[in-house]
Amino acid sequence: MPNQVKEKVYILLSADNHYARYCAVTILSILENTSSPEKFEFHILSPDISQENIQRIEKICTHFDATVSVIPINLELFSSLPAFQKHFNLNNYSRIYGLNQCKNCEKVIYLDCDIVVLADLSELFDFELEGKPIGAVPHVQLPYQYIFRKNFNFANEDIYFNSGVMLIDATDWRLKKSGDVVLEFCIENSSKLHFADQDALNVIFWENYCHLPGVWNVEARLYKEKLLGLPQHEEITNRMQNPKIIHYTGADKPWSSQNYVPMRHLYTYYSEQLCERFSWFPSQMEPKKCSILSLVKFAWSCLYFRTSRIKKLIKLNLKK
Repeated sequence: MPNQVKEKVYILLSADNHYARYCAVTILSILENTSSPEKFEFHILSPDISQENIQRIEKICTHFDATVSVIPINLELFSSLPAFQKHFNLNNYSRIYGLNQCKNCEKVIYLDCDIVVLADLSELFDFELEGKPIGAVPHVQLPYQYIFRKNFNFANEDIYFNSGVMLIDATDWRLKKSGDVVLEFCIENSSKLHFADQDALNVIFWENYCHLPGVWNVEARLYKEKLLGLPQHEEITNRMQNPKIIHYTGADKPWSSQNYVPMRHLYTYYSEQLCERFSWFPSQMEPKKCSILSLVKFAWSCLYFRTSRIKKLIKLNLKK
């Protein structure tokens, strides 16, 4: 009886040449944590990735019988859009048009490249979108939920999502020309955007996206917030206990920051695997833990925040 061809799992990533190795860490973590790596087909959006780095990524994928292609992106398409954060550049916008290039894909998982995957992404790929055009994990650090709703005049209830992990109905995206819609919104509302196209995606898909289980996009900052003593509801606590994806959002990246980066050891493991198994070494030494001074500062912050919260609770109880 002939072997059946397994359904492909399509993964879309975006990386310039500087981010190529971090992209490779993400890819390696995906392939290490699936029982069927041959199902995976990676598409990398890039304006300038070098041939040497393409070959390095191909070597990783070939080792697991997975496939990869690089889709050239002209950043001039996004030259009028803001790129105002330290860890953000214009290539982030490339995902807007990436799905137009993946014409054979009916469904796609989009991932940022500051991510390590700890579970089989086939499970996420098979998640039912319930007729919605995209799926994402709802959660936002307050008070931005209120700022966002005020800026864009939303009265209806929904939760802002992080766009670093999205399950997308690619057929619907192309049919409705969602890339053009997102880009046009970014251009017309550039002065209102705090988080670039993530804001635009939230506006366009407000009340029209499937809420994915939180374990598929656990932001590393949540572990820091827990140590600081900031309140976290039960669902956030549960996703932190069983993460399937760790996402290093914010400016403190595990490969560069001397500050405390929660779950850094997971990134370090896959980075070291790239060195040992594929001879792909980082261009400079990557910190494996925060500096002593940063650790002292963070410990002081934890003490300060926890003490302040206790004082507030005592005052509230005294007023009752």
